[in-house]
Amino acid sequence: MSTSPPGPALSAIPTRRRTLVALALAAIAYLYVFPYQAAINNPNENARFYMTAAIAEEGTYVLDAIRARWGWVNDCAIYEGRAYSVKAPATSFLGVPAYAAYYWGGQWLGWSFDRTTALWLCRVTGSILPWLAFLFVFHRWLGRHTSSAIVRDAVFLSIALGSCLYGYGLLFMSHTLSAASAFGAFMLLYDARHAGRMRSSRAFWAGLLTAGVTLLEYPGVLASLALSVYALIGVRPWLRLVPFALGGMIPTLAMMHFQWKCFGSPFSPGHLYVESTQFREQHEEGFFGAVGLQGDALYGLLAHPGAGLFPLTPILVFGAIGLVVLLFARRHRADGWIAVALIGSTTLAIATMNNWRGGWTIGPRYLAVIYPFLAWAALFGLERLARARPRAAGALALGLTAAGSVLSGVPSAYYPHYPAEIDRPLTQVAAVLIDHGFAPFTAANLVGVYGTASMVPLALVALFSLGWAAWSLRRPVDRALVLGGALVIAALVTVPLAIDPRPGAPEVRRALALITRTWEPSGHDEAAELERALRRGAEDPAGYGRLAELYEAQGRDAEAARARARAD
Repeated sequence: MSTSPPGPALSAIPTRRRTLVALALAAIAYLYVFPYQAAINNPNENARFYMTAAIAEEGTYVLDAIRARWGWVNDCAIYEGRAYSVKAPATSFLGVPAYAAYYWGGQWLGWSFDRTTALWLCRVTGSILPWLAFLFVFHRWLGRHTSSAIVRDAVFLSIALGSCLYGYGLLFMSHTLSAASAFGAFMLLYDARHAGRMRSSRAFWAGLLTAGVTLLEYPGVLASLALSVYALIGVRPWLRLVPFALGGMIPTLAMMHFQWKCFGSPFSPGHLYVESTQFREQHEEGFFGAVGLQGDALYGLLAHPGAGLFPLTPILVFGAIGLVVLLFARRHRADGWIAVALIGSTTLAIATMNNWRGGWTIGPRYLAVIYPFLAWAALFGLERLARARPRAAGALALGLTAAGSVLSGVPSAYYPHYPAEIDRPLTQVAAVLIDHGFAPFTAANLVGVYGTASMVPLALVALFSLGWAAWSLRRPVDRALVLGGALVIAALVTVPLAIDPRPGAPEVRRALALITRTWEPSGHDEAAELERALRRGAEDPAGYGRLAELYEAQGRDAEAARARARAD
């Protein structure tokens, strides 16, 4: 059985102009919005950011001076009385050039240092720009493995804007780049296997990216192992394994140096020295927290309506189908087995961890590395339908992309780290934020536009991207039918997944209250504006009644009670 005939028939390689448009849409989405809540003190980001600052300012991994200046942050390890980041170090390394240029250049120019600006620079140069570079290559790669341009673009948009990779790509964190590193190595090795030979320079980069997955994320070691096996299969002539190994030595030695300087051994991660007693006890249980396969973990990672991989990025359901197709396609069987091994080993390993959810998250962050592999497989899963019923395939792919943009993209843009109590981010939090006029920092703030109005350009980009994908169809009637069908499919998928199963649950209200009380930029939501107006004017019982309603909807019962007392 082969569903992928050789030759140019299976090819929707985009023009360079179309790829640049795809990249521009993604760039706007990543650069326009800046979700940052300082009061939350996000440890996943700040532990990395503190280490970047320590390296750039003092040339050390020790975080003591930075913590003394900026305050305590979780996800640190204490070894011999000194604080270190417990995270894999690659993201911190990537942020050093921009941070150092800003810090030292600012001192030379007499600028005052602003921590938020420094974090924004680290996010842009250490997370967003490398991810955008990957997306450029990824869009063209997808076009080589499908006959349908609209399916190609839908899968691209699902990964770029409709998955947890969008949320984590906005932050100074490693999950999105671990996916880029793993699939970047896979693309190089895939080309080598199918070409029968590999240039030394490409072998070097494949090795660097393969080992780089682990330097970005400790759980990425399983992906690194799978890709190393792939190199043994695909790299020819055999001598090209030498530059592959040399490339892999750079991240490996960087990791060993980090662990040696921080924890006394090049082979010792810091997880057994974490400062938090709770986290340390979790890591001491089993093998670094691995306690055996858990059914609830598999459900939560893959199928939970508000946190699972497939519900939040539904086009990847076809990735599961596509993996089966790959295993039966003679030309792609070896590639398929490597993808299955990487996806399966990563998923099963995380499902054995006692901290499989990973704290405050948007989607299954520990599975980020597998998203591009499932996206590639989704092309094969949709291919037969795309050939037999191109309009139906386009409507289905685009509808699932729209659903992912709502279910993953909207919560990511607003607040990409939801407490465990929140099990429907879109309904329980994001919808309230939109309805009440909350919005994260955006580029529109530079011209004085805040609140929901500041998010309109981002919404327009999302809508335009769907129309742009449909524009690959030549006939206007086909575009209209596909877009209409896509909207119906998006609604049928999104509405059931967004239904709040616990309306008014106390723990959800408390989490929502924490988010709205600490929101930044503050003072631009409907309740804040109404409260200012009431303070400036005469007593207005109706106005205070409305204020009480707003606070109650935000879970802020104490504030609602005070407003209700003024109304009465």
